[in-house]
Amino acid sequence: MTSLRDQSNESPFPASALELGWWGVLPPIDRAGKRWWLPLSDTAMVAVATAISASDAQWSDSNPLVTRRVTSAFLDDPPLLLFALLRWPGDDFVSATELAEWFIGVAPSEFSAGEWIVSAPRITKMHQHRWSRLMARSRTTEPKDWIASAAEWLQVLGPVVESDWIERLPAVIWDGSPEPKPKLEGSRLLQRLARARERELATENSLSVLAETRKLAAAKQLAYGLSHEINNPLANISARAQQLARDEADPQRQQSLQQIVQQVYRAHEMIAGLMFFANPPETNRERIDLNELVREAGDEFRSIASGVDIRLLVETASDPALVMADRAMMLEAIRVLLRNSIEAIGSGGTVVLSMERKEAPSRNPQWLIHIADSGPGLSVDASKHAFDPFYSGREAGRGLGLGLCRAYRVAQLHDATIRLSGGLAGCVATIAISE
Repeated sequence: MTSLRDQSNESPFPASALELGWWGVLPPIDRAGKRWWLPLSDTAMVAVATAISASDAQWSDSNPLVTRRVTSAFLDDPPLLLFALLRWPGDDFVSATELAEWFIGVAPSEFSAGEWIVSAPRITKMHQHRWSRLMARSRTTEPKDWIASAAEWLQVLGPVVESDWIERLPAVIWDGSPEPKPKLEGSRLLQRLARARERELATENSLSVLAETRKLAAAKQLAYGLSHEINNPLANISARAQQLARDEADPQRQQSLQQIVQQVYRAHEMIAGLMFFANPPETNRERIDLNELVREAGDEFRSIASGVDIRLLVETASDPALVMADRAMMLEAIRVLLRNSIEAIGSGGTVVLSMERKEAPSRNPQWLIHIADSGPGLSVDASKHAFDPFYSGREAGRGLGLGLCRAYRVAQLHDATIRLSGGLAGCVATIAISE
């Protein structure tokens, strides 16, 4: 920004029309159906931004430091001073402090409307040359002379100004001692804006954490309610169905009763999965070889996959994949992902379970467990919510139910990550855990 320049060594007239940093125009001055526009300099832009950020409902209680900064801007920028005086609603006399405090208070309402930006005239190089010459001349005169030359500023972008209007402008009493002109005011403004954004991001992050905490609390409460209120009726339904199946001679009825038992087990597993997600047990970590878990899971699901005409390929690492983990939990996470892939394909496809070691200079090496399938792909939205137990937008052909939530919880408990990526060609689930 041009506000970083050392103005004390500048020549009386700018070397170029843009040397003084014209950013546009201030809101227009309306009077008797006519409209005038004053330029927005870099000094005015910083002052206005400071005033807006510090504005309060009670403008008489403005921050003294901000008031001094705006007052200093009035002493450094004739268009900004004239803009404030032409809009000042008070008497024939006004102190610089009072004018600055009022300006800070009204800045948000003065600059929030967008009509003046849309209707602003086109700024040409000729306009910028005239403003720059007026600004250069103002450096050799006193602020009271700026007010007398207000018509010259207004007529650059506006009709002829009536002399009696300018004569009725209030006189300014320059009270107090404005702070020395800061050389890095633009940098300070950027710092304040950056800090404000940091506070916003911190607030957003806190809200996200709070939402996640409440989600887990709701899941825990729901899981306990389901386990007490539904598990007992399910157990009775299962027991009655099994008893009837033993005494049933009709094969079709016996098959229907077996399906009832299977669905009861499925509902029970869903409740257990939700309970695990909301309130998992403590991990029992030991040094294990992930290759063994991958082989064991592959052997367990190979017959299941072949029963629905699905090729299950298992590729382990050539070296031991040693990590500190709860063996039972990690094996269950792999099972969940394998089951999800097989169910997604349905029949006639391929699932590849493989291992990969990944090294990075900024962290410990990681072992990656990939489960790739040829089933329906995942949309970006579905991949974001795949591990959310409350997500209702499940895609046809892929369950994405509480089993994945269970796998996600296992990864969390091991400071690991789990992700799903997919497209039209299928889906790849990856567990990444550090050595």
